[in-house]
Amino acid sequence: MWRCVQVVNLRALSARSVRLVHQQCVVNAQELKERGIVKVSGTDTGPFLQGLMTNDIRHLDEKNKYSMYCMFLNTQGRILYDAIIYSPDESGSYLIECDTECLQPLVKHLSMFRVRRKITVTVEEKMKPWVLFDQPPEDLSKEVILSKDPRVKELGWRVVIDSSKSVSQLIKNLCVEKTDRYTELRYQLGIGEGHRDMPPGTCFPLEYNCDYLHGVSFHKGCYLGQELTARTYHTGVIRKRLMPVVFQQPPDPVHLETTVTDENGSRVGKLRGHLHGTIYGVGLLRIQQALSASQLKIGTNSINTHRPTWWPIEAPKDRTQLDSSSL
Repeated sequence: MWRCVQVVNLRALSARSVRLVHQQCVVNAQELKERGIVKVSGTDTGPFLQGLMTNDIRHLDEKNKYSMYCMFLNTQGRILYDAIIYSPDESGSYLIECDTECLQPLVKHLSMFRVRRKITVTVEEKMKPWVLFDQPPEDLSKEVILSKDPRVKELGWRVVIDSSKSVSQLIKNLCVEKTDRYTELRYQLGIGEGHRDMPPGTCFPLEYNCDYLHGVSFHKGCYLGQELTARTYHTGVIRKRLMPVVFQQPPDPVHLETTVTDENGSRVGKLRGHLHGTIYGVGLLRIQQALSASQLKIGTNSINTHRPTWWPIEAPKDRTQLDSSSL
C-alpha cells in the first residue's frame, strides 16, 4: 500500500516540477555561435548596399521595419552569402548578420566595391546575435536590437546584443538552450542558412527559396547578379528547391552531397544539410518528382519530404526551369 502511495506521490511531484519549470521559463533562447556581425557605416551606405544585395534596403526606412533578409551574389547570379540586415539607431550604419565563416570574405567582398566612397566595413566583434523562440518582454527593445525573424514567423525573434552580455541578464525566467534547437527548427521548416547549406558560388537564390523568404526585390533595379535572377523569375519555373528531409531514424554521418533517389533509382536531388544525431536535414530536390515518389533514399537510408506550409499556395506565375548545373 505504501509503495503505491509513494509511486503516486512521485508522479505528482514530477508533474508539479514540470509545471513549475514551464512557468519559470517564460522565454527560451539560444546564442547563435555560428553567426556573426559585419558593420557597414558611412554617408553612402544605403545606396552602396543597394547595388550589392538582392533585397531593397529602402524598406528598412519603413515604420516598424527593423530587419530584412537578403543574399549577396556573384556576377554569375550564384549565392555568396545569405544575411539578415539590421538598421540600428546609429544614422548611416547597418549591421549584417552572416555565417562566422563568411565574416572576413564578406568584408573583403564589400570592400572591393567600395571604390572612393567614404564607407567603413568591419567585423563587429562587440555584437552577437541570439534567437528567442518565444515572445520577448515589451521593454527588451530598449536594451538591444530586437526584431522578428524577417523570413518566417516560426523562426521566432532575433536579438543582437553586446557580446560581453548574455540575454539571460536582460530577461527574467529565461532558459538558454543547451542543444542546437535553432538548426533543428530550421531543418524541420526546410530553411537553409550559412556556408554549409549554401556553399558559396554554387547555389542559385530562387532554388534556395530567397523569393519565398522575402529576401529578393524584383522592382528595385540593378544589383550584382540581378540579371540571371530576374530572368529566371520572369521567364522560368523553379523545378528544384530546398526542401525538408526527414530520415526514418538518425543516420550515421552522411556526406552533404549525397544523391537522393526515388523508388526507380532515378536522381531526385542531393542532401544539403543534416543535424547530426537527429532525423532532420534539408535537400535540394526536384519538387514534383520528390513529392510524387513512393520512396526516397539517401544511400541506404529511407527519407521523407513534404511541401513546407510557409510556401505560397500557388507560384505567382508560370515559370520554366532554371537551366543550371548546380544539381
